[in-house]
Amino acid sequence: MVKLYAEPLNMYVDIPEKPERIVSLAPAITETLFKLGLEDRVVGVSIYCNKPLEAKNKPRVGSYWKIMYNKLEPLNPDLILVTTGAQLVVLGELIERKYTVYPISLPVTLYGLLEYIIKIGVVVGEVKKARDLVIELEEKIYRLKGSLRGLKVHIEIDLGGPTAPGAITYITDTFNYLGASTTYDNVRDTWIINPETRTIIDYDPDIYIYELPYGAPTRLEWVIERLEKRGLGNLRAIKEKRLIILEPDNLAHYGPSYFKTLEELVSMIKEIV
Repeated sequence: MVKLYAEPLNMYVDIPEKPERIVSLAPAITETLFKLGLEDRVVGVSIYCNKPLEAKNKPRVGSYWKIMYNKLEPLNPDLILVTTGAQLVVLGELIERKYTVYPISLPVTLYGLLEYIIKIGVVVGEVKKARDLVIELEEKIYRLKGSLRGLKVHIEIDLGGPTAPGAITYITDTFNYLGASTTYDNVRDTWIINPETRTIIDYDPDIYIYELPYGAPTRLEWVIERLEKRGLGNLRAIKEKRLIILEPDNLAHYGPSYFKTLEELVSMIKEIV
């Protein structure tokens, strides 16, 4: 066993030297484990773990907020990985039930995403693989540095309603790294729920990025109709056809595929500006 300090718990956790029966309850952690080539050591995931596609074949044992213990117990995990934020309640439950569980704090910066991968590698005993992956991803993002310099970008992720990233998010930090400003990059908060129409109009973005919710139609007309209902139909970015629509769980997902999303997004933006 190895003793690893878990900052969210303010305590050390005894972790197997090389865990062989891992349950991941966070999509970004699950994707990272697969990217590290550890899919055979993953015995269970959450209902939201859909990246890569192969993760869907793993037993589903719960969500962010609720564990199906009748599905978890037969898996006999030697390590359960969770994140912080919304999963702190689940974390407490698992500890009470005497499971070996390790929380990995949510990243709030671009380089925090890379640190997240290193932390996962440390916990599962695969530091070298994690560092190699980080070097690969770091090279990708470095090539994009400053590529959106001078652009004003408004970003919304529909989580059942429009939600925009504030200053304390990896998304805002990413776009600042790319050289762009965002609507709320000076607002000292994580997420701005139902951003005010007047604020967006006054900001007058060059680019409007809208990430769809699950189950939504991918039609441009559907998104524009929603924006018009909010009084945003005459926004310059909309009139000049600088509205970019993303599938669900692209920017909202902070696993390794986030970096591929950025490459594609930068290309899309360059085509319309």
